[in-house]
This record gives sequence, structure tokens and C-alpha cells, in this order.
Amino acid sequence: MEPMNTSRPKLRSAEWFGTVDKNGFMYRSWMKNQGIPEHEFQGKPIIGICNTGRS
Repeated sequence: MEPMNTSRPKLRSAEWFGTVDKNGFMYRSWMKNQGIPEHEFQGKPIIGICNTGRS
């Protein structure tokens, strides 16, 4: 019996917010400007919902 893989897959949002380059800085700073605290970026997925329907 093989041991279970306990490592977690890398989140797609970590590719944007987890980088230490200029783009990662811009994404994190924009989200912080919207009121999202620093701890929300660590190990959690960032999910955005957009509705283009008109009422």
C-alpha cells in the first residue's frame, strides 16, 4: 500500500498573489486597497465572482 500524498496542490491564485515579482506586488496591493487583510493571501484560494447580467 502506497502512502497518501499529504502535500497540497498549488493554488492558481498563488501564481498571481504568491509571487515576489512586480506583478505579485501589484495584485496584492490592489487587493489590500480593497480592504482584504494580509492573512487572507496565505494558503487560501482567492475567488472572484462577476455578474454581467442586467437587472
